[in-house]
Amino acid sequence: MSDIYMNVVHALRAHWQAHGDAYPQKIVLTPAQADRLLELQKVGMVPFPDARQTPSRDRFMGATIEVDATTTGVLIAIDGTQTPIEPPADAPSTETS
Repeated sequence: MSDIYMNVVHALRAHWQAHGDAYPQKIVLTPAQADRLLELQKVGMVPFPDARQTPSRDRFMGATIEVDATTTGVLIAIDGTQTPIEPPADAPSTETS
């Protein structure tokens, strides 16, 4: 699993840009993705947007999160289109050393 936190942040930013700052219908994550995202909000990343707010497994940056064991992890846009959260396994890496 790649960096789920940044993948979700980038997916949300892309959605906001494409849809005039509208929130997506929801983000659907696997249980492992949702657990990792929550863990990173608590200890590995700075909680966003309000550090005083307790992170939860059902919301991220104002967007609703649904947990589904059968998904690969998608953002469901306001218009219903689905965008994968994780890059495909065969996609070239963009990481630099």
